Amino acid sequence: MVVEVAGLATCTVNNRCYRWRDRALVSEAGATNAASSVTENCRFIEVDPLKRYAPLVAAFLLAGLVAFPFLRNLATGERGMPGAQIGGHFTLQTFEGPLDTASLETELIMIYFGYTYCPDVCPTEVARMAQVYAGLGNDKKRVSGLFVTVDPERDTVATVTEYARAFEPTFKGLSGDRVRIEQVMRRYQVYARKVGEDPTNYTVDHSSRIYVMDKDAKLMALFSMDTDISTMIAQVRTFL
Repeated sequence: MVVEVAGLATCTVNNRCYRWRDRALVSEAGATNAASSVTENCRFIEVDPLKRYAPLVAAFLLAGLVAFPFLRNLATGERGMPGAQIGGHFTLQTFEGPLDTASLETELIMIYFGYTYCPDVCPTEVARMAQVYAGLGNDKKRVSGLFVTVDPERDTVATVTEYARAFEPTFKGLSGDRVRIEQVMRRYQVYARKVGEDPTNYTVDHSSRIYVMDKDAKLMALFSMDTDISTMIAQVRTFL
């Protein structure tokens, strides 16, 4: 669910309340899906970005090493990223049934790999992906947005669907069994590692990148967390 509270975009998923202003985001447990409760329970809190992202530094460094050979192509506007062994079509479950990405009729596909229990990075990045989508104006109908879970044990199809739609109603949430999820993660060189021994209460360290693929699931661009929205919008437009 998404509501507007004092100029802040707010959504509640998995009993957490998310609010963001620009690039700052706060999550607070205990919120409900009632707009009045969101207003009462969600309060903007200053968060130290270094502390917030510290647990993921190792994951992002690894992701950077994997992606480095391709990142220099991001600003060229070329179609495709020569030599990139990332991508390919896949089939996972959506709320409407199995989705084969080859069946998508859009020219581009934006993909983010994360999980719905993620306290900060995932909602921030999916919100940024939604901003890019909205920033394309009339061209947004030429782009699909997908949220793929890296935590299928907890993220059901219904949960990822609610999560994705909370940021953009046209975005699709995808889940599946662990074997299929890991197959897709390997093809997209996604790093993810469970942290914690509790089978239901744990976090997942994971790489955080927004993928832009063409209709053949060929990698066009990778956007990191420090890529600004205007740059991403301009880059995506070059591929349309």
